Amino acid sequence: MTGRVHPGESNSSYVMEGLIQFLVSGEAVARALRDRYVFKIVPMLNPDGVIVGNYRCSLSSHDLNRQYPNPSSKLFPECFAVK
Repeated sequence: MTGRVHPGESNSSYVMEGLIQFLVSGEAVARALRDRYVFKIVPMLNPDGVIVGNYRCSLSSHDLNRQYPNPSSKLFPECFAVK
């Protein structure tokens, strides 16, 4: 699960925080999910874009959401690592 792929999606930070709080809670459903699945969570995939105030692009002016089909480990290491 990834959040803030597009820096301007600040609502995703709120959603990721809620997701993490739920998954580590003592709720029966959360316990069952933890027993059955491994969750890989990246709360903010594009921190550089967030820091410089971009709305949709990374620091290199690319939309990271468009890089997943064949991400370069040098140009888009965050997408490469997630994939």
